[in-house]
Amino acid sequence: MDPEFEKTYRSYYPKLFRIAAKMLQDTEGAKDVVQDVFTAYYFAMNNEKVIRDTKNWLVRSTINKGIDYKRKTARTVTMESTLPETNESPQDEASDILNAIAHLNEKEQTLVILYSEGYSYKEIAEMTGRNLPSIGKTLSRIMDKIKKHLL
Repeated sequence: MDPEFEKTYRSYYPKLFRIAAKMLQDTEGAKDVVQDVFTAYYFAMNNEKVIRDTKNWLVRSTINKGIDYKRKTARTVTMESTLPETNESPQDEASDILNAIAHLNEKEQTLVILYSEGYSYKEIAEMTGRNLPSIGKTLSRIMDKIKKHLL
């Protein structure tokens, strides 16, 4: 195996997996998405495609493949999963937050996931192709949506 590819794989797999798992809320689906991303990366390297920023390319590919995966495996949310519960445990609260995020559109979900992974506004802007000044405002509006959903 190509040592450069192996180094990149070991460096980025955990972060890409977390992004995909947050997007999909499905461990097996996340594994499939990240495998597809690294397969595409491997072929891009072997076809001498110029990738200027490996991290951004991999993250953006993970997001795009995650969106594609979600579209292919779209599931309906049942009424039971949206009903609030009393005496919630921390797991229930986390589930409520994930449910609120699931109600966002794909672009909003992407911003929240990247932000939750610790990327700066500048990095998020580069990865998503959005204007840097709009990232903070947009994230603030998204957080308000999440809060309203949780109330």
